[in-house]
Amino acid sequence: MIPDESATNPTSHDAGGTAVPDAAPGAPSRGRFLVMVLAVAFAGVGLVSLAAILTTAFLQGTVWPGFVLASYFCLPIAFLLMVSLLIGSVLSRRNS
Repeated sequence: MIPDESATNPTSHDAGGTAVPDAAPGAPSRGRFLVMVLAVAFAGVGLVSLAAILTTAFLQGTVWPGFVLASYFCLPIAFLLMVSLLIGSVLSRRNS
């Protein structure tokens, strides 16, 4: 089997003849990656605080209000960030 030339050459040529490196088609941009990391961080903090609330309630202790505030704010923020990533992905696929 003869290998494909475009597979061995990682650059493509535009109309002027200059080489332009091909970007990875599935690679997220730097901004999208930052939003993704923030969403995961907020979700992690929110879930850890929710687990702390449930554990404290199961042990019949007094729940620290910081855990309640963290779960009230971090989980919705993470959800909104994930929805924005989803909408951005749909729009970028629609435009291409």
